[in-house]
Amino acid sequence: MAFQTWQVGLDIQNTQLCALAVQRRRGGWQLCRWWQQGLPQDTLRNGLLQSSPELQAALRDLQRQLPQRYSLRVALPAQLVLQRPLALPAQRLQEPALGRYVTAAAQRLFPVEPDALALDYRASEADRQLYVTAARREAIAQWLAPLQQSALRPAVFELATHALAQTALAAGLAEDAALLLYQDAQWLWYSRASEGLVGSAVADSAAETLPSRYFPQARALYGCAPSSVALPDAFTPFSPLQLFAYRQPPLPQQEAAFCIAAGLALRPEDCP
Repeated sequence: MAFQTWQVGLDIQNTQLCALAVQRRRGGWQLCRWWQQGLPQDTLRNGLLQSSPELQAALRDLQRQLPQRYSLRVALPAQLVLQRPLALPAQRLQEPALGRYVTAAAQRLFPVEPDALALDYRASEADRQLYVTAARREAIAQWLAPLQQSALRPAVFELATHALAQTALAAGLAEDAALLLYQDAQWLWYSRASEGLVGSAVADSAAETLPSRYFPQARALYGCAPSSVALPDAFTPFSPLQLFAYRQPPLPQQEAAFCIAAGLALRPEDCP
């Protein structure tokens, strides 16, 4: 167990860095360590990561405390990427043929030259769709540079909204439930009742109206927000740290800040 790989979720927000390291034990997940460090107000500009001495210091501190074996998962803001569904081909394809199929379709799916895009995709046999995600290579490079400068090796970049979905799934929320998160002056949510909807809305959209507008089928509402933001009465407070059976004080005072990091840390490894 001492040599087990740590799964690390890293969520760089506009004013702070939040990270969790976990590992699986026989009775559940163990929270091995957590990090929370303040960052400059303009750390994120239109979703792009801006390097700074404070950010580099926080990343170096994280790197120094990690074991040799770790899987680092990093959240990307939703505005950095485009997503489109693509029908699975009639003939079942294996890699690398499936990858070539997606690349060939990218030019009509996205209004950007394919060579300028980094592509990822996931297949869903349930609805016979490929869900294709694209981000500009230069945007990924801008996120990657400070990590590499701090000797960190990210295993995957994941959308923050997808990480929130993983948090909800790991919590075992009912199919008629929705999870709402306030972060960086916007609302993020996940709802299984609305066909796995993930989305975001600016903060001036009142939280009271979000269920009826975006996930009307949800019957159980859970919310995660800092103490300075009041959840509407309809929402039951949600604690992301409840996902870990083993956790040792001191624990962070503002658990909501770790909702995305928790989903990243619990994200299943990609199949080779």
